[in-house]
Amino acid sequence: MGMAHGLLADVAGPAVSGSGPSAPRRGLRLAELLTLGDQTDEHGRLLLEDSAPRQAQKRVKRAGVAMAEARCDYADSPSRLGGRMNVSAYEALRRDTAEVLNGFAWLAELRSSADPTPGRGTLAGLVDVANLGSTLPLVLFHRGHDQVPAQGALPAFLASVFKASRGLFSGAVAMLNDGRQASAVVTTAEVMVFAEEHGHFRRTETQRVCAAPTRLIARTIDAVLTGEGAEAGRSRLGHEVDGTQLWRFFSLHDSFSQAMSNYRFVLDNLTRQHPGAQPEALFGVVVTVGDRTGTFGDLTDALAHHATRVQSELNQVLGRSGELAPLTLPALLRML
Repeated sequence: MGMAHGLLADVAGPAVSGSGPSAPRRGLRLAELLTLGDQTDEHGRLLLEDSAPRQAQKRVKRAGVAMAEARCDYADSPSRLGGRMNVSAYEALRRDTAEVLNGFAWLAELRSSADPTPGRGTLAGLVDVANLGSTLPLVLFHRGHDQVPAQGALPAFLASVFKASRGLFSGAVAMLNDGRQASAVVTTAEVMVFAEEHGHFRRTETQRVCAAPTRLIARTIDAVLTGEGAEAGRSRLGHEVDGTQLWRFFSLHDSFSQAMSNYRFVLDNLTRQHPGAQPEALFGVVVTVGDRTGTFGDLTDALAHHATRVQSELNQVLGRSGELAPLTLPALLRML
């Protein structure tokens, strides 16, 4: 997992192409490719649950999809005790526990075969597997061939892998940002302690807490780090998604996310130094990113060029047309 890109330089990469018929579907804009909204699984549950658009939440409630809440009573997780939790979402996950654990083991093996260094039990490995799980629905809903319908078709276990991945990714990235080395070997116990002590089982904005019991979260991390308690070979994931396509999409998405993160960091610093200034007014300011120095305008041009290339290549990976108009600064700022 590369952690820093020199944004003042053009980010090189081989062109990629999808497979299938010679007349690909129309290409999607980058924001469409990298976001989810009101998509549901085979049982009508929203993938984003209470983070989905309000209208989507109202729609699924009217359709009779359970959204029951309860106070968390997990004594082994003080950071969650008393918080509101979505017990209906947990019940959906609990029905597919074996499939979810096997799915995480499958993703870990995919990651190890595609990028074996650093190893499976490392913090980098945990971040990448969680990121892969978060990427799964993007490929399934947006691929040009055998596209999964946005409503009522995605296998429930895949939705649960996605939901669990989002939480794992948040905690793992926080560990990385806390100063730990990406190549460091981590244990499930270390990850659990960090998440508990730093409040990663509770969402700050809503004070809602993760509904999965502590032991199930630990079993999921075990499946990623060591494969213990799971059987990758029994996972249905390989029948639902092409591993090569998923990895290529993930790699492009990850490079763009890191580029945007670096750009946001520079922009935030400039905004603090020049209160009230619009981004365009800062183009002449000299900035340093890594070992390269140039103007903020140069940095913005490089990001727009990189984003346009990623947009094209993601579409090609999905078997869609990659011929789209270049990304503009306003479009990029809306994605920050």
